[in-house]
Amino acid sequence: MSGDPLSRHKRSNLIRTRQSLESGNWCKSAAARHTFLSLTSFNISFFFLIFLALFSSNCSRKKTVQKQVKELDRRAIALRVLKTIERAGGSDVWVKAGAQSSLISSLANRGSAPPEVLAASSHFDAVVRAIRAQGEKEGLKTEIQIKDSNERLRSAELRLLRQNELVIHWRVREVSKLLRAAIVIDDMGQDLSAAHQLLHQPYPLTFSILPDLPHSAETARQAHAAGRAVMLHLPMEPEPGSGARTGQGGITMGMQGDAVARIIQADLISVPFAEGVNNHMGSRATADAALMGEVMRVLAKRGLYFVDSRTTAETNALNVARRMGLAAFYRSVFLDDTESVAYTLQQLRTFRRVIEEQGVALAIGHPHSTTIEALAKFLPEFERDDIQLIPVSQLVHLPEAARLQPPHAPNLARGK
Repeated sequence: MSGDPLSRHKRSNLIRTRQSLESGNWCKSAAARHTFLSLTSFNISFFFLIFLALFSSNCSRKKTVQKQVKELDRRAIALRVLKTIERAGGSDVWVKAGAQSSLISSLANRGSAPPEVLAASSHFDAVVRAIRAQGEKEGLKTEIQIKDSNERLRSAELRLLRQNELVIHWRVREVSKLLRAAIVIDDMGQDLSAAHQLLHQPYPLTFSILPDLPHSAETARQAHAAGRAVMLHLPMEPEPGSGARTGQGGITMGMQGDAVARIIQADLISVPFAEGVNNHMGSRATADAALMGEVMRVLAKRGLYFVDSRTTAETNALNVARRMGLAAFYRSVFLDDTESVAYTLQQLRTFRRVIEEQGVALAIGHPHSTTIEALAKFLPEFERDDIQLIPVSQLVHLPEAARLQPPHAPNLARGK
């Protein structure tokens, strides 16, 4: 047994214990043990606090993620309802330009004003039904409140709920007719600085670009990248004695079909992304029905639309384009025959009156600093007046646009 290691270990422990008692080291050992226990207790408390902090942080992250998922879900539902509205209303509905920002703010803050939709009387009921149907498809309850205005036009407040919690709120307002307008900025391609100023304005202006200028292609690329419609501003022969020259890439009297096609093809290469064409000058050329027939034949083959700038009362361009099946429209107002902010503001007010009378209208301006300033001042009024500014590429395909005819005597201030 004396050789047993375990026995030796026990005897040595007894000896050390007796020595500690006799020498007073036991007290020191007790103090050490107390210190050890205190440190141990501190460590346990410290690690427990860390655990609580991590647990709390993890719960907080989970709640944040759940909230983000919930907001993403609400936004996805709202966007699906938006698409349903647009399908139900077609060209007779307008989700106002501010509605996208209203949609986002109303998702973030349920006390915000709801996005607003204007619907022509013929489609008001269909839009309300479509919102309700989409709500049911999403598993939501729809609360609808319909009011009549003094003009006997209705408005509807639609609240889509999930378990009595608001998901999204829409307002649909009935109008007797939708008012739409397009503004073309001609003569683009010479100055990139002016193009940048116009691109920074939050409005769907249409850029009509002259061919073969120093910045024709780059202006077209930047406009397209920014979501702006692009047109070819096709030079055409002016009246003799006007002092203007047709210039490179222009259509002149006596041209045959092959020559017209070559000119237009080269111009379109110079102005990429062009969806349509309007004439630059061209008082003599647009009066020639046969020549316009050759031009429209080329445009029809390429699926392009046409806008008659109407620089002469004798123009045949619009009638020929429509007769050949092109989507086509005409200019109602020139905005800047005089280069001043006051004049352009006056022309914009005239333009607004034309829109209110006809329902659809198109104005042409130029990249002058005065025009850019006037547009920035005036265009916010359009949405407040329930006037939808749209690209020409949309306007020319509206049924009401196809029915309109220009007045007999156009404004010829820029006639050349």
